[in-house]
Formats: sequence, C-alpha cells, structure tokens
Amino acid sequence: MLAKNGRLRLSSASQFMHRPILTIAVALVLITCLGSGSRLAAAPLHADQMLKLPDGREVKVLSVSKFEYEKGVMALMVRYETHLSIDQRKELSDEVDQVWRLAQKEVEHLGYSEAILSSNEVPKGIFLTASRTMNFIYEKGADGQWTRLNRADFMASQ
Repeated sequence: MLAKNGRLRLSSASQFMHRPILTIAVALVLITCLGSGSRLAAAPLHADQMLKLPDGREVKVLSVSKFEYEKGVMALMVRYETHLSIDQRKELSDEVDQVWRLAQKEVEHLGYSEAILSSNEVPKGIFLTASRTMNFIYEKGADGQWTRLNRADFMASQ
C-alpha cells in the first residue's frame, strides 16, 4: 500500500519512454514493417506460381512474358490456367478481373501501359490434348486509370 504523503517515483526506464527518441524509433520500426509488407505483396509473378484470388479460388500462372501485339505496342502477357470453361463468360470475366488485381502491380513495376491476361482452360485429353484460350487486354489511360478493353478485335477467342 502506498503512503498517503509519499511521492510516486518513476523508474529510469519509465522516464526514458517519454523521450522523443523512443517515439521516433517506434515510428521507424512500424514504417519499416508496413513497408516490407507492401513489397512482399508486389513480388514478381512467375511460371508455375499458384495465385490465391480474393474470392479464395486459386489459379496457376503458366507464363509471364513481354508481348508485341500491334506495330511496336509492347505489353506484359500473363497466361494462367482456369478451371472455368471459356463458355462461362460472366464467371471468366469476374475471375480475370481478380487475376488482374494481382498482376497489375507487376505490370506497373515493369513500366508497361498495356497488359494481356490470357485465360487458358485446363487441357482435356489423354494423348492429344486440347485447350481453349480467351485473352483480355488492359490499358492504362492518360489519367493513370486502368480499363479492360471490350472491343471485339482485342478480345481473341481461339
């Protein structure tokens, strides 16, 4: 029990904690931790990588490459394997937008203003395999905003 007239004395460690240096040190540690988390999220995409989509499903990256598709227009092409059928247009559209959210960091990091996301069905067959593909093109506008092009000549279905 404390004496009624006694003064409460702080330890030397408690006095140190009120100094501005400690506040700055703690702030720097927090900034470093938060900064490293954003760098991890922007890890480069690579072949055979499994991507966990925001809705919980996973897709497999087949390849990531530079692609020239129109008289010197360079884009980053990300091919991935989908468990959806190319005929499931609405579901495929939703899925490719989720893949785009993950690939966008890589595209911007590499300095591209165009990207092609290629959704590839899981190959069917035993000896002779077949797979259909649907390509989606994303373009960065002058305002810095990305949009998916819906023009028929840019969406190629094989």
